Amino acid sequence: LNETSIALGAASLVPVALYPLAKRVTMWPQAVLGITINWGALLGWTAVRGTLDSPALALYAASWAWTMIYDTIYAHQDISDDRRVGVGSTAQRFADSSRIWLGGLTGLFAVSSSLAG
Repeated sequence: LNETSIALGAASLVPVALYPLAKRVTMWPQAVLGITINWGALLGWTAVRGTLDSPALALYAASWAWTMIYDTIYAHQDISDDRRVGVGSTAQRFADSSRIWLGGLTGLFAVSSSLAG
């Protein structure tokens, strides 16, 4: 691998380490999940190209938005259990505004996907 990919791979350890704590200290664990599991889009691009270019960032943003969408919907199924045990989620954070948030995230997904090519 090139140096950029090695550095990016090492940097991925930060969100990997933070994700397990996200539900306990924030209402945004889905955002941290999106940052973490979509890192491969950045790493794959740099492994092939050697640089981190705008299409890779757009793909990463689109993937992050998609993760936010599906995991927020999923979190709504667990909202009462999460409240009972004291963990956070975007479903709780967005609450009655979830449709608006999900609509905005869907827009971000569509625009970012288009920009990625």
